Amino acid sequence: MAEEKMRILKMLSEGKISPEEAEKLLNAVETGSDIPGSGKSLLSAMENKYLYVQVEPKEGKSAERVSVKVPFALMKAGLNIAGLIPKEAKDKINSSMQDKGIDFDLQNLDPANIQEIMTALEELTVDVDTDDSTIKVYCR
Repeated sequence: MAEEKMRILKMLSEGKISPEEAEKLLNAVETGSDIPGSGKSLLSAMENKYLYVQVEPKEGKSAERVSVKVPFALMKAGLNIAGLIPKEAKDKINSSMQDKGIDFDLQNLDPANIQEIMTALEELTVDVDTDDSTIKVYCR
C-alpha cells in the first residue's frame, strides 16, 4: 500500500493528476476501493490508458508505417500547461481553429474535467482507409 501511495504522490508532483484526483486515489487505496464493474483500481486505471495512432501501409504500397502511443497522463499534463498560455495566444489559437472550420475554444479546457475527457476518449475510434494505407486512432 505504501508503494501505491508513493506512486500517487509522484503523479501529483509531476502534475499528472490534480490534488482532487490524488485525494480520491489515496482514499481508494486506504479503503481498497475499485472502479465499479471494472475490477481495476483507480490508480491502475489512470496509469494504463493511452491514445493510439497507427498507420499501416497497404500490401504492395510503400507508405510509411507509424505507431504512436500517448499516455493519458501526458494529455492531462498538456491540459495543465494549456492553463499557462497567455490570453492573447489563446485568442490567436481559437481564431486559427475557427478559420479552419473547427469550433474550439482553448479557454474552455479545464484540467479539473480531465476524467470526463478521458472517459469520452475511451469511446473514440477513427478508421480511415486510403488507397495507400489504413489509419486507426483509438483509446484504451
